[in-house]
Amino acid sequence: MREQETLYGQKSENYSNHIVQYPPEVSVCAGCTSCEAVCAMVHDGAVSPSLARLHLERSTVMMMHTIWSCQQCKDHPCYEACPKKDKAMLIDEELEIAYVNKDECVGCGLCVKACPFEPKRIHLELEKPRGKAIKCDLCRTRPEGPACVEYCQVNCIGLSEDPIPEADTGERGGLF
Repeated sequence: MREQETLYGQKSENYSNHIVQYPPEVSVCAGCTSCEAVCAMVHDGAVSPSLARLHLERSTVMMMHTIWSCQQCKDHPCYEACPKKDKAMLIDEELEIAYVNKDECVGCGLCVKACPFEPKRIHLELEKPRGKAIKCDLCRTRPEGPACVEYCQVNCIGLSEDPIPEADTGERGGLF
């Protein structure tokens, strides 16, 4: 892995490959929520921001929106906190990331509490009284990679291990 700072100011040596928002000189988030919509659709078959594994924080000041996603900590505090580790919270050895098995998750929220970031990069489903944990898994079962990256209309997000583009070309296909 390249030695670089993530957009959140953390050294990449502490994190596996993860979703990043490019700097404004490359591309600016339009706030369209296509990343949230496609994420929820790919994982849960529904377009619901609360089911997305990344979140768009809209800014009404200067229209500089922020995209939050799991930083894929190499020490996996969410995994370590899970009372059902290796059943509800697992490690993908190839990608070096923790991911949730919703069939086994009991919705205790210990993984959320263990996340060292604010805002938390893992959350519980809101639609259910005891919601299951939701966190980015880099679309691990999707051969094309993360859907949010593929379908971002303005190319403002990518993977931390990929080179940052020189400028937005606007040539990527979209949802519509």
